[in-house]
Amino acid sequence: MKINHDYPVSPNKFNTMDERQGYLLYMDKEVHYDADEMKLLGDRDGVFPRRLAAQDFFIQDPRYLQCYANMFCRFIELYAEQGLPITKVMYQNEAYSYTPYPGCAWTAEGTLRFNNEYLAPTLAKQHPDVELWIGTFNTNRLDYVEKILDDPTLQSNVKGVGTQWECRENLPEMQKRYPRLRFMVSESECGNGSMDWAAGEHTFFLLSDNLGNGCDEYYNWNFILKDNGMSTWGWTQNALVQVDGKTRKIRYTPEYYAYKHFSHFIEPGAEMIAYSGRNYSKTPVVVFRKGEKLIVTAGNFTDNESQLCVKARNKYLNMTLRPHSFNTYVVGK
Repeated sequence: MKINHDYPVSPNKFNTMDERQGYLLYMDKEVHYDADEMKLLGDRDGVFPRRLAAQDFFIQDPRYLQCYANMFCRFIELYAEQGLPITKVMYQNEAYSYTPYPGCAWTAEGTLRFNNEYLAPTLAKQHPDVELWIGTFNTNRLDYVEKILDDPTLQSNVKGVGTQWECRENLPEMQKRYPRLRFMVSESECGNGSMDWAAGEHTFFLLSDNLGNGCDEYYNWNFILKDNGMSTWGWTQNALVQVDGKTRKIRYTPEYYAYKHFSHFIEPGAEMIAYSGRNYSKTPVVVFRKGEKLIVTAGNFTDNESQLCVKARNKYLNMTLRPHSFNTYVVGK
């Protein structure tokens, strides 16, 4: 169903896509692509992706588009047979990563066509209880995101937006522009295989910044990996649990504990009420409320002890944070 008749978007040594098909992405006279662009390598000039795909990789034939929408419904049915209910779907993972692993590049026009004319009505007819969300948006090109989200038909069809990676930079503006929509982090950043304390601090910040900017769901990428987390596509990644491939012993990584601060202490139904903001990325603080109880998460990623203060109702919470530490305070009942 793709114009290159293969799983990836870009050819490289880890797949069998013909090198000559590299021209399909940008339609250049000379083949030009960067299969490693999604790895956060090199200078991106503050924009990802640097260039947008020149065409949809999914063949824009009505027969194929309807077949694909039907496949989503069949996916939902097969999982239900296994006792695993699907509550929401999104049309494409990382439509803006032009990957050497399985993926599909879409234009804004193709995205709107498939979601509005095929996936939304098919879901509404066959699985009206399943929500359609739009995403995943893994780009900080706000103009391109708005080109899709501003469409009134799409807004009436979707319940929320899946964001990840660079799209975090757009969240404050997106929250203002689309107050009706919910936001989730559909995939946390997956790291580089270090699985060290610095990676844990980065994940603690990502949790703080995304939840603090209005996302009410957050999904990890890689719960468990062995050794240095090398994927079959040549990318070493991080996980919450690391397994020694020889001894089979497990290690809970710093990222596991970063997640635990947000998943163990913050109960379902809690409301995010305050965030310290990105100017304090080395000492992020988020305040949640559940009934009469306040939960404060705070990180200190500096080499020095940090003194922070949070006003909680008519009182003040004074915190002394040790260097390079994760902290949670529960105030009240």
